[in-house]
Amino acid sequence: MKNLPFWFPKKKNAFWYLLFVLLFIFSIDFWGWNTSKPMIIGLPLWIYYLLFLTLLTSASFYIFSKFFWRIEK
Repeated sequence: MKNLPFWFPKKKNAFWYLLFVLLFIFSIDFWGWNTSKPMIIGLPLWIYYLLFLTLLTSASFYIFSKFFWRIEK
């Protein structure tokens, strides 16, 4: 375990690593490709999906940077 690469997540950072990888995977909207239905308030559903995903990513990065990002000395 001591010879792991520098980019390999440590045990305490594994949650954040997996969260950001999952957010990246979910950002590829392959299930809604080339669809414009259903419409909600005149906009396609993928717009709301993208808005929710952007807000979730922003909140996750804010929490990560505020509480878990180490300050280099």
